[in-house]
Amino acid sequence: MIFSNSLSFSCRGSFCLVLEPSTRWERFPLHTWNSFSEMEFFSDLRNQIYPFGTNQSAISDGDLAKLRTFHITNCVINACTSLSAAFGNGIVLMTIWKSPSLHSPSNTLLFGLALTDFSVGMFIQPMEVAKCLFSLLTKEGSPKELNSAFDVLSVILSGASLVIVTFISIDRYLMFYLHMRYQMIVTTKKVIVLIAFGFLTAALLGLVWTLDRSKAYYGVVISLFSICFSITVLMYFNIFRIVRRHQTQIKAQTRMTTQRKNISHRFLATSTKSAVNTFYVCFFLFLFFFPYNCISIVIQVTGWSVTKYIVLQLAGTVIFMNSSLNPLVYLWRVVEIRKAVQRLLRCPWSTNSRRAQSENRTS
Repeated sequence: MIFSNSLSFSCRGSFCLVLEPSTRWERFPLHTWNSFSEMEFFSDLRNQIYPFGTNQSAISDGDLAKLRTFHITNCVINACTSLSAAFGNGIVLMTIWKSPSLHSPSNTLLFGLALTDFSVGMFIQPMEVAKCLFSLLTKEGSPKELNSAFDVLSVILSGASLVIVTFISIDRYLMFYLHMRYQMIVTTKKVIVLIAFGFLTAALLGLVWTLDRSKAYYGVVISLFSICFSITVLMYFNIFRIVRRHQTQIKAQTRMTTQRKNISHRFLATSTKSAVNTFYVCFFLFLFFFPYNCISIVIQVTGWSVTKYIVLQLAGTVIFMNSSLNPLVYLWRVVEIRKAVQRLLRCPWSTNSRRAQSENRTS
């Protein structure tokens, strides 16, 4: 990612550390560069890597070569994963949309998460590729309009993803806590309203980011990430406790009829499997976020360097790759979605084969 001169909440929930503007000529003396164009190439990457608050040593030619190689590699990776994220999540969205049997509250939440992942592959990653190509080909910083669009969309999709993942964990907890009352209380319409609320909250964060980038805003963003992560961990911890308690109760109730025991076992098995499926989604999401947040904290404490910059960019690319991983998790863990995808992809070929058979019979 090419960062703006602020601390922005982007990369699907990560905290993008960037630097304030500085005088180029003081930080990078002209005699340390082979040519003026090389200096402009690096400087117009928006002064990301100057040793802020540490030393003022110039960047070597070897570092410049590493940066060019990295940007090319990063561009290729984002281009490839962008296609897989857009295609995979597009298939999931189409499958849930066209399958009435999948219109449940839990699948509706997965639909909302797939929508954010689809947007990452369709908009955010192509923007990242465009920014890298622009910097590599023109040796200038990417346009401010492109940077602003990238940052705002990243804020919106990041916030929406975190809120939806938190709703997913709460939904699984309510399934165990409410038991038979779950279907009456938790409805698809209510979930749609919650998803809309999540996107609206994220949009407000994006608006605030464009108007105010003070430390208070950063504190709100960090608090949001911490709250969402804490709630998700708490919900799955409570689910684990409820499952253990239900298993103990079922074994202790010796007078329970065989039919009632079978019903309790089926409900517990189905609910537990559903909770485990969504746990994988939440686990991978937060797992892909943490490397970026860790290196961001390290940079804030110890300052910038070329190596830290490259590691930070790699961590951002890893976060983008989560959008390509989620459709595979759905197909791996959620049997209903996997079968529905198979029916959807098989439909055109089966229709053509039936037409061919009918034509052969008539002839």
